[in-house]
Amino acid sequence: MMPFIHITALTLAVGMVAGCAVNRSATAEGAPLARQVTESDHCGLTAPGLVYISTASELDRLARLPSGNLSMNQLRALDLEQEHLVLVGLGQKSTGGYGVTLESAEIADDVLELTLNAREPAADAMVTQALTTPCAVIAISPEEWEQLRVSGKGLGRFSRQR
Repeated sequence: MMPFIHITALTLAVGMVAGCAVNRSATAEGAPLARQVTESDHCGLTAPGLVYISTASELDRLARLPSGNLSMNQLRALDLEQEHLVLVGLGQKSTGGYGVTLESAEIADDVLELTLNAREPAADAMVTQALTTPCAVIAISPEEWEQLRVSGKGLGRFSRQR
């Protein structure tokens, strides 16, 4: 009879600890953890991946990318003390019709997980015949997480330690 009580107590303890894991989709002040600021067909990043921007000098380097076509005035208007930027690029594509959008953001176990959706044109779609470098720019809360993980349909998986 005694082992049954130990197993029951252990099961309850594990359940309580698992229930303590905190998943959040907003900051303590109620602001969203992430929001899409803009997207572009021509970001200038020829390889898929992410660029993390937390300072004005990093933003200036982004502006110098060849063939980049981001709205830099819109990005410079953001307060980088309050929000950092994550640029998620699909790499170079041979046509138009590609894009990236933010689906959700959540913090679990000190990991900020951004889920994005990568779009591609339908096989029979009429698209521009030009090289593109599509991306999305996401503003994120710089607090309350230690690792950033970006994933999604058609995107792969990227991560960054703080």
